[in-house]
Amino acid sequence: MVSDGLRRRASGFLRLQADCAAVALALVLTVSPAGAALIGDPASQAQQVIPVEARDGAYVVPVLINGVFTGDFIIDSGAADVSIPAEAASILKRLGTISGNDFIGSKIYVLADGSRVPSEIFRLSSLKVGDLVMQNVTVRVAAEKSGFLLGQSFLSRLKSWSMDNNRKMLIIN
Repeated sequence: MVSDGLRRRASGFLRLQADCAAVALALVLTVSPAGAALIGDPASQAQQVIPVEARDGAYVVPVLINGVFTGDFIIDSGAADVSIPAEAASILKRLGTISGNDFIGSKIYVLADGSRVPSEIFRLSSLKVGDLVMQNVTVRVAAEKSGFLLGQSFLSRLKSWSMDNNRKMLIIN
């Protein structure tokens, strides 16, 4: 047999759970990709704190390319340009988000080991990191099986950025 006091407390607990669920749903609905700020817009001047993952001695962050494809990019301040593997470029071409009109030319890159490699250069319409969207980003198409690199063609266009190593966060101002 359940007492009336216990029933009232259980009923109050269920109402509290329902209220919490409604608040959580409202927060999810108000934080949408449409609310992303373009880098360079006054709205994007607020600080963004984006979680990163430590992987094989580097920090990796998910980046949405042209609104259709997400890759895990190594944050690489030593890379001149953003770099995507040839497989990713092929996917973007098949999806129709890059074409010959986005081709800028070719360039010889000097890699960390001193080797020189030619690469095609394209202009991506957008890269989204956290809630920030940067438009018209120069990207190098690297060899197949290469990694994604978030280089200076993205990083140098930010007002400032830093890494919080303790919290594993990318901080963009």
